[in-house]
Amino acid sequence: MESTSELRDVIHSAPADATYYDRVRAEILTRGEEIEELRVFLAELTDPIQKATVHDLIGERPAAVDLLAAQTEQADAVALAARLLLEEGQSARAIQLLEPALAKHGSNPAIQGYMVEARGLSGDTDGARAALASAGLPEDSPLSRYLHGVITEREGEYATALEHYEAAAEGEPGETRFQFRLGYLHSLHGDEERAVKAYEMCQRTAPVYARAMINLGILYEDLERYDDAITCYRMVLQAAPTHERARLYLDDAEASLDMYYDREKEKERSRRNQLLQLPVTDFELSVRSRNCLAKMNIHTLGDLIHKTEAELLSYKNFGETSLAEIKRILHQKGLRLGMGDDRADSNVLPDGEQNKMYGEPVSVLELSSRSQRCMDRLGIETLGDLMKRSELELISQKNFGVTSLNEVKRKLSERGLGLANS
Repeated sequence: MESTSELRDVIHSAPADATYYDRVRAEILTRGEEIEELRVFLAELTDPIQKATVHDLIGERPAAVDLLAAQTEQADAVALAARLLLEEGQSARAIQLLEPALAKHGSNPAIQGYMVEARGLSGDTDGARAALASAGLPEDSPLSRYLHGVITEREGEYATALEHYEAAAEGEPGETRFQFRLGYLHSLHGDEERAVKAYEMCQRTAPVYARAMINLGILYEDLERYDDAITCYRMVLQAAPTHERARLYLDDAEASLDMYYDREKEKERSRRNQLLQLPVTDFELSVRSRNCLAKMNIHTLGDLIHKTEAELLSYKNFGETSLAEIKRILHQKGLRLGMGDDRADSNVLPDGEQNKMYGEPVSVLELSSRSQRCMDRLGIETLGDLMKRSELELISQKNFGVTSLNEVKRKLSERGLGLANS
């Protein structure tokens, strides 16, 4: 494939400097379907930054960090190792790595910046301020605002920290570390809506920003958006199948989803039982209809839906006019003759109707342009094609996030259909 060849060229590109990781990650994000090809390229690489980048982008971050940390003579390698450690919340280990590196590469701006961040996150705000002052960063740069946010957050100046984080995220919206701290602080102070928006900005990264996705999943659960939470945890597990926290949270979310649906079903069952107990005399019926129903010992809507049209018409003086009157009343309540109180509608389609629906073009779902582009990229032409795909297959596509996934699931659900393994 031409795109695979182009991707190979990007991965082999030189130099493997401080910007290499971001350049390759950006390329991967435009070629989501090529991520598996990275495993093939690993054996071809010798440069430690190149190899570590590929390890990280296929979900092998510990291997990437170990490889980079061993390259003590390369400032870019040490800086990237510190960055990956900070994304994992390992500020103490980052400091251990950066302290000797400062002696060798003290003028490297990336190493200086990561040391400020690591000291700030570890609680050493005095050390962080001293390091920030010596780094000489432009005061209003997104990175400087972010680092000031880290320090002021640890000093308890939350309002000031939020201002810094918001300015940093606005200046570089694609920098997931900025969005993560912003989301974390919003969540810490109860602003779930803003926290969700910030964490959602971390969704389209390669590799998956595990901490952000787990925090987002927890927020979704608090909002009873269990499907969205499950998708977040599955994204983490797709990138890192042995991630214990993601597995634990996924199991809990799936259990909560079952409980949630059980509660909703119980509410619906209770509402329906109350409805079926309503006396037929509560409704506007003709005298003839009332008398006929009384003679048939039909006193409630529950009694009525046990009868079929043929059974009602077989009674003396009960004609088409009375039947139409009864059907209109039942229709207003979402009921019908013959359904019985234990024969609720099913979402299962008859085989013939289902087979016909599978062959319908996916365009009948009237998806948003973003979702439809994903269908086109995957060669999905019919509903049957779409139903063969899993949530993870769709969510891994470029520009296809949780919102698009939920749109597809909702449109399929309206037809009694679903994705594979849903």
